[in-house]
Amino acid sequence: MSTLVLPSWVVPEFDAVRECERVSVRLLDHQPYGATTRDSGVAAALVWLTLGEVSPITHRTWPGVFDPPDRSGTWTSGATWEAARVESWVALCVAAGAPAPAEDDWRRLGVEPAPAVVGDPEFAYGVWRALAWLLGVREDWPMYTGWHQAAGIAHDRPHLRTRPRNAAAWEAAEQAAQDQARTDARLWWEHVRARVDATA
Repeated sequence: MSTLVLPSWVVPEFDAVRECERVSVRLLDHQPYGATTRDSGVAAALVWLTLGEVSPITHRTWPGVFDPPDRSGTWTSGATWEAARVESWVALCVAAGAPAPAEDDWRRLGVEPAPAVVGDPEFAYGVWRALAWLLGVREDWPMYTGWHQAAGIAHDRPHLRTRPRNAAAWEAAEQAAQDQARTDARLWWEHVRARVDATA
């Protein structure tokens, strides 16, 4: 059995990444408090990093590496820094409801253009939050975990911890959280777009 080694570009500590992945994957099947679409985006980004699945937004494949090849040593995802930046930028464009990366953006990123295959803004926001955290762009974790609870940190979306789901009050709280995510994504997109345009 091989041991996971995170790519060198990943900023958070190994245990933090594994904890976030563990919680996100567990939420996918945990009812009645199952994963939201945003949580699914976080899980997709983390699974891409740790298992080497296809990328979460453009569905590109980036093969991982076993060292040695007999699978007895380590395994490292093929998700490169460039690939993570591209997925992050495309996800942010979708989450912000902004135009897709321009031809010049792709050239600067050093990766062949690929359109977003997933168009759900909430899923894309989850992917972007996870990749922004992994790349060190944001320090805040992309999802709430037991580590936050143990530290006494309040949940950023407390309605997810209540019953019944899909009641009018719950739906209003979830819509407010999604609206806030769209605003957050748009502000970050405008910030990144301005910096990219300034260096063009």
